[in-house]
Amino acid sequence: MTNIAYLCIFFVMNKDELFMKKAIELAKKAKNKTCPNPLVGAVIVKEGKIIGQGYHKKAGLPHAEVEAINSVKDRNQLKDATIYVNLEPCNHYGRTPPCSLAIINSGIKRVVIGMRDINKKASGGIERLKGAGIDVKVGVLEDEAKKLNEVFIENTLNRKPFFIMKAAMLLNGCIAVKGGVSQWITSEKARRFSHRLRGTNSAVLVGINTIIMDDPLLTCRIKGYRQPKRVVLDMNLKIPISAKIFSEYPNNIYIITSKNSDDAKKRILRAMDVNIVECDTENGEFNPADLSEKLLENEICSCIVEGGSRTHGYFLKNKLYNKAYLLYAPKITGSYGAFNVAGFDAPKDLNEAIKLIDTKCKKIGDDILFEGYFK
Repeated sequence: MTNIAYLCIFFVMNKDELFMKKAIELAKKAKNKTCPNPLVGAVIVKEGKIIGQGYHKKAGLPHAEVEAINSVKDRNQLKDATIYVNLEPCNHYGRTPPCSLAIINSGIKRVVIGMRDINKKASGGIERLKGAGIDVKVGVLEDEAKKLNEVFIENTLNRKPFFIMKAAMLLNGCIAVKGGVSQWITSEKARRFSHRLRGTNSAVLVGINTIIMDDPLLTCRIKGYRQPKRVVLDMNLKIPISAKIFSEYPNNIYIITSKNSDDAKKRILRAMDVNIVECDTENGEFNPADLSEKLLENEICSCIVEGGSRTHGYFLKNKLYNKAYLLYAPKITGSYGAFNVAGFDAPKDLNEAIKLIDTKCKKIGDDILFEGYFK
């Protein structure tokens, strides 16, 4: 956002909100790069002017507050300055020292915070700052701060990745016609949107039937975006060694399988540099809690689930989804023998239907994108 843009919104926001907005915008620069850490930006202000700024670029690198402090060439300017940060400064020794201590030692006398840190291991910075005589204000643009770190919040509070349902379908909800044919349902513009989703999340996940029927690469094919980790749910290790997915970046492929699946095939896949992740099962399905934990252990913080029908059904039935991006093509066919987007038993009462909130729609080429959060 340009300086002119900030001036334009100055008259509808107070100064604390204005500079917090800047901190949030800085934090967004590292989207999908800080996992398992949160997105954090920091702005240092003195006499109404920004004198320093920074953001957390990657796990293990300096935090936003330290980046901002180090960006100020004349350290004398830090005395009596204000720092704006969208998340409570950390208060523990992890990969880096506590940011609360860095702020105290810098001479900064006021700290404005968007939201408290929900990570009990890292929290406590507010109390430490106050104990050092620093003026602390909490809750400025709190809703925006929480929205920014919705992935981190889900990872921390519920010990699971932020799961996103993504599906491209016909108007009647079919993701593939008879025989499983699904390419291509939506337009090229919609497919580019899907690739951007892959490039801005930790991983993309599909079930084994999608690999067998569609033989996808699951890569992001837009320059400038990171390649997502590629996850395949394959309980019985049916994946063909000749599958296209193995032709690129095998070390970022994660095959989720049962402990009882073919050990010889596991050895072959590991020799190909593929990650084999054994997961607990129950009633013929992966245990949802163990699946979530195993994905987090592999630093998969946000995960785009692209299907197919049974996989979406599994995630819906177990209430694992957080958000949905549903793409509808302006096409319709008969549905007998086709594959519906949600492959699980229909309820007898519409009151049992899964509800979405904060919904919105927009056109992408000839297609319609429906976006919403699971209630």
